[in-house]
Amino acid sequence: MRIILPIMLAVLAISPLTVYASGDNATVNMQVNERTFQFEAQNIEGMLHFLPADIAAMLQGHFSEGDIRLAIQTAPTRNGRYISLREISQQLGFRVAWVGSRNMVIVDISRPFSEITFAQEPLPEYVRDIIRGRSFHDHTPFDYSYLTYLTITHVDFEGNYQIGHMIVATELGEEVLDIFREIFEARFPIARIRLIDFYGAEDYPSMADNNSVAFNFRNIAGTNTLSRHALGRAIDINPIQNPYIRGNAIWPRAGQEYLNREYVRPGMITPDCPVYNAFISRGWIWGGNWRSPLDYHHFERP
Repeated sequence: MRIILPIMLAVLAISPLTVYASGDNATVNMQVNERTFQFEAQNIEGMLHFLPADIAAMLQGHFSEGDIRLAIQTAPTRNGRYISLREISQQLGFRVAWVGSRNMVIVDISRPFSEITFAQEPLPEYVRDIIRGRSFHDHTPFDYSYLTYLTITHVDFEGNYQIGHMIVATELGEEVLDIFREIFEARFPIARIRLIDFYGAEDYPSMADNNSVAFNFRNIAGTNTLSRHALGRAIDINPIQNPYIRGNAIWPRAGQEYLNREYVRPGMITPDCPVYNAFISRGWIWGGNWRSPLDYHHFERP
């Protein structure tokens, strides 16, 4: 029997998150059930990001498993900006149930943190709201039914289980889930899997944050040719460990540390690793096999 807590009790459980600017990063203080937690949020390429592993670790064990409605509140930063609570909710794998204002959301915890989940569903309305005008816009020639929303469990670089979300073409949904199950079972580390819309649907900030991503209706950089990402038929994984190289250009900049592909480190994709095998065995093409550009993080389905 699942435990359902009254909404008012849940609202009282968490006090406001407050953020204080501290150089390039920020210190976040959060109080859960009268216990105070503090962690650092990273400012990457001018964008503040709250690491889901940190928040999940703090919340774990403080709420009973089951269908619990949890309210989160926040205060503005010193410059008057608010934390994106919808973004935090999505990072943690929570379903946004209600948005009260820019500084409060209520989310449904529909499963325990420890549950391994690989699932697909039609794009929920709140996801449509997130991608509308960003990765999905007026020039997109198909409707939302062409796409499917995936929930994916993956192992991070610390060996912890994390929940990620990805959008791909509906016809590829089950195949992509099978690929990520295989990657998960091999315990290949993936830093994060988040919708590119949390980066303004811009590639570079997403790559700089080492984010793995799929759908984004756009052209190939520097061309008028539609990318396979635009059709939900391409996936990028760990861009820092697997950079994009065209001539002297290296994206993201942190990928320079991984130009020596013979010196294999965690998260790198090589022709004999589980990621390569999972995609190639199902007919996908790897950008690391191209002559130019070399796109080590990129896989696409013909």
